Amino acid sequence: MFKKTIIALVVVAAALIIPYMWIGMGDKPFDDEVRARAPGQFAELTSGKLHYVWIKPTPEVANGETIVMLHGLYIPHFMFAQNAEALAAAGYRVLLPDLFGHGFSDRPTESYDQAFFEREVRELLNATGVDEPFYLAGQSTGGMAATLYASQHPDQIKGLMLIVPAGLKMHGRDDDIISNILRTRIAGEWLWRVLGRRQLLAPWKPPCGECGDGPLLGDPLVQAEYRGYFPAMLNILRHFPLRDQDPIYYAAGEAGFPMMAIFGGKDETVHINSTDTFAAAAPNAELVIIENGDHAMHFRKSEAVNPVLLSFLSGLNAAEPADEMGVSEEIANEQYNRH
Repeated sequence: MFKKTIIALVVVAAALIIPYMWIGMGDKPFDDEVRARAPGQFAELTSGKLHYVWIKPTPEVANGETIVMLHGLYIPHFMFAQNAEALAAAGYRVLLPDLFGHGFSDRPTESYDQAFFEREVRELLNATGVDEPFYLAGQSTGGMAATLYASQHPDQIKGLMLIVPAGLKMHGRDDDIISNILRTRIAGEWLWRVLGRRQLLAPWKPPCGECGDGPLLGDPLVQAEYRGYFPAMLNILRHFPLRDQDPIYYAAGEAGFPMMAIFGGKDETVHINSTDTFAAAAPNAELVIIENGDHAMHFRKSEAVNPVLLSFLSGLNAAEPADEMGVSEEIANEQYNRH
């Protein structure tokens, strides 16, 4: 009986250890040869080299204003390609960084917590010469990071634009067993390496037929071929969690700068009930719901998202009327609701 027990334990141990050791063995080194293929520039920050891209307007339309856009979890700067082009066409210069762990930026092993994100954004702004008040935008986890930074540096912010910001009410249970396991050492690493990778590499389909079919202008799986990407994603989930970040939004709401948030009626990640918490946290902010918008509507449905961004900006700048910037009454009435 004892011998059978030992054999069973060995088999179980092998079943757990072998997949963990095997998976990821083919990951490529992330080095200067890889960085040489990057489309943008690099800034040397405390935590490593951070890649960024400028999308600039033509001299004829340039208005001297800057927008910094922080992407969400898993997908780097090109998730904003359609939005940045529309903003640049309206005269804004747009800074798109690959936040640490993503794209062509380094994958440091320190904790990706609130202090980490604040320092990352602050040092990026210093390195790129953004020293005047600017507009800050973010999607999902990038929305949390943008709100965090804005709440701590309100004097730098001309306006905050959030697209399906995470950290409020998320789909799934708050006491989800998988999330709890991921936060534990050993078991969390094993689960993420063996099962998490598979989930991230799986095809991502829109949750509804009306949620748009705009393309993602880049391949997010390329970054996953290199060492450090998957551990960095787990690091973010552990130290900058997607739930219970209400205090960040309340702090921003009290800071006094203009705010706007877009939520999706078909968002499969951020629950639509987040709008209630956001409205309570920032009662003076503009709240927009795109009924057939999902978590990726900034590129799937950019024809609905871009006019909202431009309308918010034009209102702050008292620039051209909204419909001259591309916001038609038909879009305003049919595709989103303002609150």
